[in-house]
Amino acid sequence: MTRRTVIAAVFLMGAALWTSCRKEDDLSKDDAPSVEVPEGCLWLSLQASKGADTKALALAGSTINAYWVQDEPVKVFLEGTLIGTLSATPNGTDNTKATLSGTLTQTSGVVADAVLTLLFPRETWNYTAQAGTLDAIAANFDYAVATATVKSVVGTTVQTEGSVTFRNQQSIYRFGFTKGGNAYDPKDFTISAAGGKLVQSFGYSSGWAPAYGDITVTPASAPGDHLYYVSLRNESTAADTYNFQITGSDDALYFATKSIAADKLGEQGKFLSATGIAVSQPAFSPAPSGVIEAPENVL
Repeated sequence: MTRRTVIAAVFLMGAALWTSCRKEDDLSKDDAPSVEVPEGCLWLSLQASKGADTKALALAGSTINAYWVQDEPVKVFLEGTLIGTLSATPNGTDNTKATLSGTLTQTSGVVADAVLTLLFPRETWNYTAQAGTLDAIAANFDYAVATATVKSVVGTTVQTEGSVTFRNQQSIYRFGFTKGGNAYDPKDFTISAAGGKLVQSFGYSSGWAPAYGDITVTPASAPGDHLYYVSLRNESTAADTYNFQITGSDDALYFATKSIAADKLGEQGKFLSATGIAVSQPAFSPAPSGVIEAPENVL
């Protein structure tokens, strides 16, 4: 991104979103940052890296690699208040790292030792209605958090204590199903956790209070490798069991289960593979007499 482009972006953000920030024409030579900063605002630029399983995603063998994409957004909060949005610029050939930079429009409290919360890519997160692909996860179901401590404020520039690393807020699962020993592609499937701690949605704006429930995956088409990728946040502290309710390609109802060890749920940000999950149809037993009795109180 050229210097001219960065300056234009700053003024566009200031004009469109924050009318309280005006162009500052009288920056002193010693205090001036590398970009022009609207009056009453501050400029924040820092180095950031991503762990595995964060946007964007690329599978290499059994490892998911993560990298930054140009202009990805990062929200900046201070004590629960949104104070600005940063934009990512990947660092050359090593796009697992990036420079995050942008304008802080609310500056009260931005002083030495203040702790900034960085949320990628937004502050409210939802894991429902997935499509079973890495691309869908990268676009809609990938969330991460980091914190940055303010070292000092020099003129209009905020300096932080070193670089930051984003912590993933979910793990990515790779599921594969079989029927009669052969790979099986469902029309859709719903995942429930026996422990009841599978998160549907939560976020900073709700004080991290999660809503628990089932997650449904509806693939657009059957993948060639018969594998489905799902972003899940399970907050269980013990071993758990995932129960799958599956709509088959024949529209029949199937079920499957998969046990998840406690150590796999101990922290978010893992890549977990569970293939060869056998599906079966529920068994219905006839009445002992073979006769269906009429219910009581028939109108």
